[in-house]
Amino acid sequence: MKNKTWTGIRVCSYVALLFCVAWAVFYVFAFLGLLTGKGGVSRAADWSQHTVLKIAFFVIDVLSLAATIYLCVKAALNFLKGSREGVVFPKSNVRLFFWLALAYLVHRLLWGFHPFYYESDIILSVGHSIIVIPFCILFFAFMYKVAADAVEENNLTI
Repeated sequence: MKNKTWTGIRVCSYVALLFCVAWAVFYVFAFLGLLTGKGGVSRAADWSQHTVLKIAFFVIDVLSLAATIYLCVKAALNFLKGSREGVVFPKSNVRLFFWLALAYLVHRLLWGFHPFYYESDIILSVGHSIIVIPFCILFFAFMYKVAADAVEENNLTI
């Protein structure tokens, strides 16, 4: 493969890692703001009603976000490792992308319940990103699997 392409893959991987760090920092401030009412949020969440449910949503949201960021970082690191070894489509990323679609879907669904933290009624704020982005990740995962299998088969061909 051309050296320019490998350089592009490496640059994209490093940029993805940088965005993952920025994403994590942004959400740390968002979650702290949700708890304290500071950090860009006008008020703290009302934990006096439906406390157990709100805490459950909050914990699952934080865990799904952490899983999403971890999977993105792991995929970028696998791309970097693969670029050093001359592997364009590291097979280890196939499962990561399927899990990424699920983790991101859970995170976006729970982020859609964000108004519930401030109100006493369960409110779901639905946007296009709840369905479209996980679907795109899932589609990409299937395409990536096909490409990884094709590269593996091509390498076995004499």
